[in-house]
Amino acid sequence: MALLSYRLLKSHAGILLIGDYTSLRWLHEVVHDVNERSPLVRDKEGMFLGLAYDVRKAYEQQREIIPPFPHYEEMGIRYGVRILWPVLLLQQRMLRLSLAYLDHSAKTQAIAYALEAIIEEALQEDFGTQAKDAVSLWQRINPAQPGVFDLLQSRGAIFCSWTKAERKRRFLQLLTSFDPMYDSYYVLRLQRGEKNLLSPGELTLWANAEWPDPRW
Repeated sequence: MALLSYRLLKSHAGILLIGDYTSLRWLHEVVHDVNERSPLVRDKEGMFLGLAYDVRKAYEQQREIIPPFPHYEEMGIRYGVRILWPVLLLQQRMLRLSLAYLDHSAKTQAIAYALEAIIEEALQEDFGTQAKDAVSLWQRINPAQPGVFDLLQSRGAIFCSWTKAERKRRFLQLLTSFDPMYDSYYVLRLQRGEKNLLSPGELTLWANAEWPDPRW
């Protein structure tokens, strides 16, 4: 049985990350360890550590509790937690890139690859023909660049404000906007006639905003 699995949330919001007690404990331990030791994690109480908080709430049965399918009781009870796409994709990239800087065990590698595998599968299911580009843009996000996690405040807020159709239409541009040079290239891309761009001004407006209800 897979270490982790998922269900898509409504309106292209993200996924319900699912695991049994042991798998989620593993993920919790790995994120805490990486958060403590990684030279890339500058804010030790920041959004990356939020992944550990979310999975702990799940295995403590404070989020979704998923009983086994009928006639498959051997699967046991599983637990899930909802995570928005922009948040999860950045957290995963921080985990993945940090491992290049750290000594780590096969157990750590197993849970990191399991998370990566379900994200890729979920993106393909959720975004269809755009999925290949979405995976490519997600895997190009570089949390080693200073300030990339700071960008999540505005990107997360604007993503929550979008309708289902807007998320489908503008998701690729949202991922592109994590490029540190995005503001510099914006005018050039606008002149080329690219669609669904997020203007730097629009993103600035959301930089200190409360995140709206994502309707997930």
